[in-house]
Amino acid sequence: MTRASTGGTGFGVTGTFSTGFCGSGFGGGGGGGGGGGLGPGGRGRNANQNGRRGPFNGQYASFGNRRRQQNPIQGSIALTVRNSALNAAPYSLNGQAAQKPYSANNNLTGTIGGPLKIPKLVNWQRAQFSVSFGAAINRNGRSMVGSVPTAAERGGDFSQSLTPIPITIFDPQAGAPFPNNIVPVNRFNPAAAQLVTYFPNPTYSSIVQNYRFVITDPSNSHNIGVRFNAPLSNKDRLNFNFQNQHSNSDSHQLFGFLDTGLTAGLSFSAGWSHSFRPRINNNATFSISRSRSQNTPFFAYGQNIAAELGITGTSQDPVNYGPPNLSFTNFSGLSDGTPNLARNQTATFSDTFTYVIRRKHNLQFGFTYNRLQQDSQNYQNARGSFAFSGLVTSQLDGSGQPVKATGFDFADFLLGFPQSSSLRFGSSNNYFRSWSTSWYVQDDFRVNARLSLNIGLRYEYFAPYTELQGHLANLDVSPGFTAVAVVTAGQNGPYSGSLPSSLVRSSPHNFSPRFGIAWRPIPKRNMLIRAGYSIFYSGSSYAQIASQLAAQPPFATSASISTSIEAPLTLQNGFATSPTTLTNTYSIDPNFRIAYAQTWNFTIQHTLPHGLVIDTEYIGTKGTHLGIVENPNRSLSSIAQQQFQIANATSFSYQTYGADSSFNAAQVRVTRRLSRSVSANMLYTFSKSIDDASSFSGTGGTVVQFLNARYLERGLSTFDQRHNLNAGFQLSSPVGVRGLLRNGGWKTHLLRGWNMNGSFNATTGNPLTARISGNLSNTAGLAAGGALRAEATGLPIQVAGEPYFNPLAFTTPVAGQFGNAGRDTIPGLFRTTLNSSMNRTFRFGETRRSLTFTINASNVLNHVTITSIGTTVNSTTYALPTAASATRAITLSSRFNF
Repeated sequence: MTRASTGGTGFGVTGTFSTGFCGSGFGGGGGGGGGGGLGPGGRGRNANQNGRRGPFNGQYASFGNRRRQQNPIQGSIALTVRNSALNAAPYSLNGQAAQKPYSANNNLTGTIGGPLKIPKLVNWQRAQFSVSFGAAINRNGRSMVGSVPTAAERGGDFSQSLTPIPITIFDPQAGAPFPNNIVPVNRFNPAAAQLVTYFPNPTYSSIVQNYRFVITDPSNSHNIGVRFNAPLSNKDRLNFNFQNQHSNSDSHQLFGFLDTGLTAGLSFSAGWSHSFRPRINNNATFSISRSRSQNTPFFAYGQNIAAELGITGTSQDPVNYGPPNLSFTNFSGLSDGTPNLARNQTATFSDTFTYVIRRKHNLQFGFTYNRLQQDSQNYQNARGSFAFSGLVTSQLDGSGQPVKATGFDFADFLLGFPQSSSLRFGSSNNYFRSWSTSWYVQDDFRVNARLSLNIGLRYEYFAPYTELQGHLANLDVSPGFTAVAVVTAGQNGPYSGSLPSSLVRSSPHNFSPRFGIAWRPIPKRNMLIRAGYSIFYSGSSYAQIASQLAAQPPFATSASISTSIEAPLTLQNGFATSPTTLTNTYSIDPNFRIAYAQTWNFTIQHTLPHGLVIDTEYIGTKGTHLGIVENPNRSLSSIAQQQFQIANATSFSYQTYGADSSFNAAQVRVTRRLSRSVSANMLYTFSKSIDDASSFSGTGGTVVQFLNARYLERGLSTFDQRHNLNAGFQLSSPVGVRGLLRNGGWKTHLLRGWNMNGSFNATTGNPLTARISGNLSNTAGLAAGGALRAEATGLPIQVAGEPYFNPLAFTTPVAGQFGNAGRDTIPGLFRTTLNSSMNRTFRFGETRRSLTFTINASNVLNHVTITSIGTTVNSTTYALPTAASATRAITLSSRFNF
């Protein structure tokens, strides 16, 4: 009778344990018992007392087995090749013919291993080693599409600009429209006149997405690994694992700027297992890993372009030389990469003790300790960023709000008037330190052959990151958000009181009870019921928090400024602030709590005739203490004055917690086990997820729009997928010993050994949110905090004749007010994909040697689906496709085993 099992309800500590290689014992003759390992067995009653081996030299075991002795060394070598000559051309988002980019991917991997035997030096048969290596030479083809200003727009002529609705450009000096919507060249800002030369010319005319850039980016990598596993005695075993890898890559930005990246990493682990008794064991592992990554942007160490253009306040470190980042409502932005140097190290010790009591209770006790080091030099925004929206060239109504259908972002740029600016950089390395620990106890209790229980308790502690030199700074916020003060590591907050060196208080009560059950209610029926419950905590947000706190004054330069009509920002003075104004752009609640999720499931499994298995399952997850990002220092007046609630501070993000989520799913899985050369599986999931912040492992998503009515932020999760169908199959050649054509011959050799696999996926896409941007998005001074939501018109979102959604379902809100459209109300786009592979294995006699050829095809039918669309109401890409799935790609691979 099959014993019921709880399946995947157990849990353990982090670590890598090697199972080792166990020798096969040979028993003695007659009634002798089996020997352990490679030792001899006991002598039976009829054993030859003279030490003779008997007839045929004692080789009864080899009777009928003519195989030659196998080589103890075994391994494999594999080559995988992909080339654009075999692939379909990328899908053209703008409908224009496009050149297919060249790509080539070549990967070589291999492994060799066996007993540790060096002639005349070492002959340790029970010790096993393996060496693996890999090398990749890749050329990655890319075809990128964007929008750039036309020759007329670069010259100041906006009379023919392609916009959702006709626009009028107003002169900010005269308060009247520019004649013929043309900005005179003599009004161009000198810095803008130079920066415009970094924009490429359009590839196409009279369309919105009028620019295409086709390029091939190279990347290379290599790695090597060594594993060693050796028994010290019948009770003790050691294992070691060493891995090392290096890679380099080039990456072009949309406008052709080439960035370079280098990464390197190594890891080492050592494990020891000890058997106290046959059912009492202990496994301990120590591991350490180090990594180094460096990114160098295109403009680094070149011309100090910002200084030459008269733009003040930016970093003067040569690695940060170059133009500022420019973003627009209607055009692609000007930017290259961000310089970064990161050196991380993680050391882990883990131990697991297992005790089996009377074959009923499988008790496990585990402990883990992690020590984390993250050393980084990160220039997040050292050149500064300017956002242009068309605000300054808009007409203002009586309340100082922009009028719809006026203003244009590139006109603001030529005049040198950004809507907002931001800046952040530091000049020293940051040395972040943290640690975490966990312990658990678990009992896998076999009550009887039909019932198993899995009961456990886990505790986890994540220490918030500190900085070795104390370079952390926070904005301590008063109740009601009426005042702020800068507080650094080691100081007490005027409003928060005593604070730890991390500036964030830890969460010490992370207990995780876990329970699982597997029950076969009717002994003679093939029905199995499983259920489980568990809690999981996520401490990953602490690293992101520390990175934000380290990039704050007084240890770094930062600013986030929105323009005003009375004192407009310009390209030259866009980062200038008052000496009495706090420029810190990030604040966190000192009582921040990490997120946790409760998850539960219930499954009924039926085993049917003909190898069919049906599983019906319900899964539920409840997320709690999810991260939230707010912008509490909002404007109390119109754009003309831009007066903030906290007068001596700029706009800043406030990190807190308190959001929650709910996920429910029903699943049906049908599996046909391999029979008569055919196996198949199908999984259908119907699910729904809602939340007010889709951020379990991070610090938060978009900025909260309604501070005092957070329930208005609740909607579908950004990862919600209502329907998801996955199906797979495997077909093996029916030719062989137990199939067709059993008599041999050339037909048998030709048709046997073939395998074909396929997978099919059909799913509804992730929902999208209708937003506004540009000159209409600065309600409450939130332009620097991200795009706000649009206004719902009440019309249906999905109508016949519209391929994606009804663009008339949303519009711009009333000037100075938030839009009432909900989060993620635009249904995701349905998409399908079919992948397939075929392989054939050729064996060389009765040895381990074999050669396998495989061909893989992703998106084998070359069916392309749109994966993203523009949802910004006042953008030129509104309701247009912005991303598509990959086209068909063919991969060839071969593997030789020996």
